[in-house]
Amino acid sequence: MADTILTLKKLEDIFRKLTCTLLGLNPVSPANNGKVRIAWPTGGAPGWKITEDVVFLRVVSIANSYSKQRDVEYSLNSQTEANKITSYTLPRQVSWIAYGPNSFDNIEAIRNGLFSAGDILRASNLHLVIDVPVPIRCPDLFSGQWWERSDFSAMFYEKVRRQETIPTLHGVNIKIKTEKGVTIDVDSTT
Repeated sequence: MADTILTLKKLEDIFRKLTCTLLGLNPVSPANNGKVRIAWPTGGAPGWKITEDVVFLRVVSIANSYSKQRDVEYSLNSQTEANKITSYTLPRQVSWIAYGPNSFDNIEAIRNGLFSAGDILRASNLHLVIDVPVPIRCPDLFSGQWWERSDFSAMFYEKVRRQETIPTLHGVNIKIKTEKGVTIDVDSTT
């Protein structure tokens, strides 16, 4: 069994494709590459016009009470090795920042679509936390013009499993010292 944890790149890919799908865009079409973007592209970002609809998404890990709980299971592989499986939940926050004349409607379409995307999310061990806030319209003043902008964030839980092989305990040496100063050696080996 391999580890099941999503890398940041994989998370961004999942949410970029999902966002395109929820907006009715083909996620593999080169024509749609600039319409849904990752918030911090390494190569910079080309500008866009005030009349264009563009959505940025940002994926971050956050801490909460679920991220602190760990479930650890052990199973014996052989006389010398055991499997240690650690399971836990990683809270992920995804933020969408939409610009353009249809920014609010696009954000609303993303928000509503998330409630129907359970199968897509579950396939990647992701689950929507259904306490989903409403979108916020917050126009930006840029170069003397007000650009339409709407923001929205949602939280997801990722089920993580990490597996490692660990050595088993072969023996224990115990020293017992009595009140009278007598030392007793106990050797326990398997």
